[in-house]
Amino acid sequence: MRATPFLAQTLRNALAGSIEALVQVCPPMLDDTSSVQRLSDLKTHLESEPGESNSSTFDQPSRSDCLQLTNTARQLLTTLQGWEGGGPNREVMSSLEQVLIRLNTDLASALRQKQAHRVRGLYVIIDPQVTAGRDPLAVATAAVRGGARMLQLRDKLRDKGESLPLAAALQELCEANDVLLIINDHLDLAVAVGSGGVHLGQTDLPVEQARRVLAPHQVLGRSNREIEQLVESQQMGADHLAFGPIYPTGTKSIVRQPQGVERLKQARDVARVPLVAIGGINLENVAPVVAAGADAICVTAAVGAAPDPEAAASRLVEAIQAAGGQA
Repeated sequence: MRATPFLAQTLRNALAGSIEALVQVCPPMLDDTSSVQRLSDLKTHLESEPGESNSSTFDQPSRSDCLQLTNTARQLLTTLQGWEGGGPNREVMSSLEQVLIRLNTDLASALRQKQAHRVRGLYVIIDPQVTAGRDPLAVATAAVRGGARMLQLRDKLRDKGESLPLAAALQELCEANDVLLIINDHLDLAVAVGSGGVHLGQTDLPVEQARRVLAPHQVLGRSNREIEQLVESQQMGADHLAFGPIYPTGTKSIVRQPQGVERLKQARDVARVPLVAIGGINLENVAPVVAAGADAICVTAAVGAAPDPEAAASRLVEAIQAAGGQA
């Protein structure tokens, strides 16, 4: 991703200042100062970069730009703290650190909120155990061609080393088609392939700890089966909420009674972030789910086990749109 002129110039100034300090203090420490001279020459070129270095006005930086700049400031501050230890500016440094941490958190949250519109339409779980013996990537490709806006890789049986190539291929597919890829449970896989986000269950790693592993832009969804859990997940900072099972389902071993559409309406009243309906949804029963207010409709077997996954996805997308949902 190319930085905006604002961010590039700000970072260039910081780099130039660091280089100037090195040029001033390093020569007495070295027998051969040719590297320092070369550094000084390069700094001159850096300062004379055409079109940007003397510019006083910039396009409005993006949230991502500001987040990168905040992270850079934190890195510089950490270095200064290491050098100065408990010096006279200790309290100022500590306060600055806290402010930068808070700003980082706020910017990351704003960046993810900007992606909230992507949690919509048909959301297909790609489970290697639910593909009717076909290549999971082929099923995923068909789902995307059929109009799926989100995919989730859910691989409960294989080792993560075996899942990694599929996860990477799915991420490449999603990036090429503006589709959001979510990785179920495995934070390390999500980070390794740079997926759009991760989905966690009630007994998985808590949201706060998961955030420490994920990149700032990666969204986090959380499963919920009770209205109280929806409230709790939102308070934890989940970016979107899954609620279900809406109908009886044979995809997962679930002993709980289905939520039904009326409970989904209650969930809609509580949810302040995108709401994902899941569990037993198919072409015949999707319309009431959309009418109840679900932002995204999550299915597994309805596409993965269908004779023609692309056609199945396409029909579901048409049904979601016909019921008033986004696709």
